[in-house]
Amino acid sequence: MNKEYFFGMLDRPKRSTKPRTTGITGVFDPIPQIVLERFGEYIDIVKLLDPTLWAPKNVIEQAIALYKKYDILVHIGGIPQEIARVEGKMDQFLAEAKRLGIDIIEYETHVLKPNLDQMREDIGRLKEYGFKVVAEVGSKWWWKDETRISRDVINIDRTIKCFEVYLDAGCDKVIWEGLIVRNLIGKRLDNREGQKALLEVAETIGPENIIFELWGPGLTRLEPFRFISWLIYQFGPEVNVANIWSDGVPLLESLRRGTLYEMDHPYIRWLKEGKPTANWWKMEPPPYDIGLERE
Repeated sequence: MNKEYFFGMLDRPKRSTKPRTTGITGVFDPIPQIVLERFGEYIDIVKLLDPTLWAPKNVIEQAIALYKKYDILVHIGGIPQEIARVEGKMDQFLAEAKRLGIDIIEYETHVLKPNLDQMREDIGRLKEYGFKVVAEVGSKWWWKDETRISRDVINIDRTIKCFEVYLDAGCDKVIWEGLIVRNLIGKRLDNREGQKALLEVAETIGPENIIFELWGPGLTRLEPFRFISWLIYQFGPEVNVANIWSDGVPLLESLRRGTLYEMDHPYIRWLKEGKPTANWWKMEPPPYDIGLERE
């Protein structure tokens, strides 16, 4: 049955529907009921962070059951899995994750540094249990990060190699650490060399294989949308984005449709100007270095 939308007589840009392989939106747990009711169809993944380890099991079980009603895949962050590996409790961990209805396990290497053969074995084991597997390229500490030369400069070849290793080992998608993505794009979308590096990596790996994280200390809840607008301009509205807080879901979907103030309402400008570009998201963006004032 077709869903009737608010002011449904208005044409709106098309979006892919669930189950999505691109255009993925990953959101942090918890997600309030009202957000699920209004925008649950646009949330593909919910990520349970390590603080859920300190929450009552029955409360988290209820939350997982609610997410399932909206066809949202449940992703357990990598910390619990890495603790289980350190403690030698992977069998118990995987059995419990399966019982709980976890869909995606993040293969974490914060502390353990497996070689390629061990990585393939570990990821293969997760796949045998029926889980989707993601891993992450990059570190929050740039001086410990093999892919970075400095805070906002990456080693392109090494970054590409890290993505390829995880994909070759069997990961379904690979996450790009949000602090790196943010620094490469630039606070005012002005890091031209960083942007060129990001585009080179994405072109080599394929943006459909990458989930771009967007977060970081000092960012307001609104600031990630500036960076996401740049990603949409480059890769289109079906770019994969994660680490969104639940109150940002409606804004993200508006951004994916080109109706938000970011990039100066490109879909509406595109309609008004007679569709001058092949795609609405390729409308010329405003100059962020002198434009929207927001500190």
